[in-house]
Amino acid sequence: MKHWIFAITLVLLFSSCSEIKTSEPTEVYSYWSGSKPPENLKVIQGEYWESVHWSKEYIMSLKFEAPENWWNEFTTQNELEIDTVEWSKPNDFPNWFTPSKNSIQYKSNNRFDQGSRYFRDRSNGECYIYEVQL
Repeated sequence: MKHWIFAITLVLLFSSCSEIKTSEPTEVYSYWSGSKPPENLKVIQGEYWESVHWSKEYIMSLKFEAPENWWNEFTTQNELEIDTVEWSKPNDFPNWFTPSKNSIQYKSNNRFDQGSRYFRDRSNGECYIYEVQL
């Protein structure tokens, strides 16, 4: 009996002991959303890190181009609202994460805000997402 308990403990420990880390944009989108990017999205750059913790702690940065109808549906489904407070990106941020001055900034409208921000430039459809769940 002790051998079975020891074996099960080892399997559980080693099956959840590797963090996920990638900067391949399509993989980033897939880890974040749970599916491949739709054809009308052009995924350009990304970074994704997920902890080994069972609660799915992650930090994700993504740059992509999306049509307006996709963005509108995304903001509605995620209950995002326009955020007019100046946002300071974290120190260890990717160099490519540079939303234009024309970008509209969004945030979640719930009280549990860990700093996730969403940006879209209406003139060219360029979008940036920084999402954190720790």
